[in-house]
Amino acid sequence: MKSTKKTGAKRKRSARAPRRAPPQLMEEILVMEILARLPVRSLLRFRSVCKAWRAAISDPVFIRAHLRRSAAKCPQTLDDGWPAIFSNHILFYQWQLQRRGGTSPNNNQVTFLDEFCRPFNILRYLTHCDALLFALTNTGLYLFNPATRDAITLPDSHRNDLRALGRPKCYRAGLGLDPRIGRYKVVQAFYRSVVDPDTGTGTDMGMEVFTVGDGGGGWREIAGDPPYPARRVQNALAASGFMFWRLAEPLEQEPWGILDLSLDDEEFDVTGLPDDLNPEDEFFLDVLHGRDLCLTACNSSQTILNIWVLPIADEGLCTMWDWRYAIEFTAGLCHTMALPSFSSNGIILWRAETVYCYELATDEVKVVCELRDMRYQRAREWKSLFNFSTAMPFTESLVQITSKSHQGSSWNPWIKLLML
Repeated sequence: MKSTKKTGAKRKRSARAPRRAPPQLMEEILVMEILARLPVRSLLRFRSVCKAWRAAISDPVFIRAHLRRSAAKCPQTLDDGWPAIFSNHILFYQWQLQRRGGTSPNNNQVTFLDEFCRPFNILRYLTHCDALLFALTNTGLYLFNPATRDAITLPDSHRNDLRALGRPKCYRAGLGLDPRIGRYKVVQAFYRSVVDPDTGTGTDMGMEVFTVGDGGGGWREIAGDPPYPARRVQNALAASGFMFWRLAEPLEQEPWGILDLSLDDEEFDVTGLPDDLNPEDEFFLDVLHGRDLCLTACNSSQTILNIWVLPIADEGLCTMWDWRYAIEFTAGLCHTMALPSFSSNGIILWRAETVYCYELATDEVKVVCELRDMRYQRAREWKSLFNFSTAMPFTESLVQITSKSHQGSSWNPWIKLLML
């Protein structure tokens, strides 16, 4: 009996090993395509993974890329900051507008973000630039990032205090980004003289600038003075390297425009208002998406809202206003918070304690949020809100105010424990 022997053994295929991407390319893809899409809260945790991740997440290039990606998303998150009456606390809450006008059981709830406590009893105004919030109070100027809980108290300025002479302080300030040097600047006005102590109307006004993170540098006076004084008690609006203020009233020869300041060359000018705007009509100014100036005005009968947009290009400030919308609206003058190009819900408007949405398809105005009916979550319980001082579109970011070693102040540690 012959034994048969199998000789047809299978041959192993000689498969080529797949080409691997260079480690540097893999790291770049990880950082810019994956980490840049994550929320700030996750990135703050991931900084503890290793030194390489900490360095990548703290890199200014990554921070700007993360900010651009966050701002490009539909800005449907509103950040509401308001001070408790007779209190020196600013409380931050976040409300999420439902996409496509949908509803949910949590539509009337806002989430507590954090608390900012400083020695003041009057919050004049609250504004923001690139997710940094700027507070103008009766005792000082404060800058903070609610997402990273980084905060600083700006140094005092001797130019902005005439109380020793029985004169009022000059409450005009603002925060903006100087695109040329990539640093944030705080600008505030001061009186050289006040001609009417009763009204506080100043005719001789100067301004000074503080560059954030400038290695301990203080306030310095801007070389040229504004051609006209800015209206008292207001924060400047910042967009694409410019600041804007409403002009003081009354003026003997009031120009038909608003005061602007270029943060690059620190020169003042006057930006004209829309030609079709009636000089008697009151109007609101807002910044859309951090780059365009928006003007909203009511007609004399308080039935039509007109909306203009002033685009601000990289090469400079445009002088031609673009009329966009005329809306039948009887609730009065509103702030414009978002336009359809960045809002799938239509035109988002805010007046007093109500947020509205104007649907372009149906020409209907709907109430999407009643701030006075909100409930907020804090310390594992829900409570009712009784007052909001402001509501604004908000994009969270890793933008740093200053290094930790030079940080002038920090968040209340007790509140930090509640947030864990």
